[in-house]
Amino acid sequence: MTDAAVALIVEHGIAAATLAAIGERAGYSRGLVTHRYGTKAKLLAHLHDTFVADWIARVQQAVGEHSGVEALSRVADALYGFIEEAPDEMRVMYLLRYASIDPGAAFRTSVARAHKAQRRDVQRWIEGGQKAGTVDRRVDAALSSELFCATVDGLIYRWLVNPKIASRALHELLKKQITLAIAAREST
Repeated sequence: MTDAAVALIVEHGIAAATLAAIGERAGYSRGLVTHRYGTKAKLLAHLHDTFVADWIARVQQAVGEHSGVEALSRVADALYGFIEEAPDEMRVMYLLRYASIDPGAAFRTSVARAHKAQRRDVQRWIEGGQKAGTVDRRVDAALSSELFCATVDGLIYRWLVNPKIASRALHELLKKQITLAIAAREST
């Protein structure tokens, strides 16, 4: 059922992914989809949360015990990998995130929870780099984590609008900019 929902969202958008259409696409009745998820909002939240869990697993594997610039560079690599390996998951996750801006979006809390966790992790990696001496101690970790997350969201938005964008080059440039922005400088 989730594969059918993903396909419908990618092909026709969130509005077209009705429980009836998902059931039909999956070869089941609408009643089965309704029985399993209850509402479209719950199905959409389930999709988002499933893809976020995949994203978190990718990031945790990539970052490991690293912190600072190295951790954020590894996040950029994981992001590029996710786009290349699971573009439909990434596309649906971000379509749902952007749709959550609507005050009436029923899955809004699910998206907000994921954003909060993402910012918290990035801030923790920056602060870890500061403690290790690889990130400039003058860097505002909270503000820098917001900027990093906003930049990642912007990269993904640009890719959604133009899938032929030079995604790899942009991710490599992001890694260079991370170093320029937060890396500790040697005293001269």
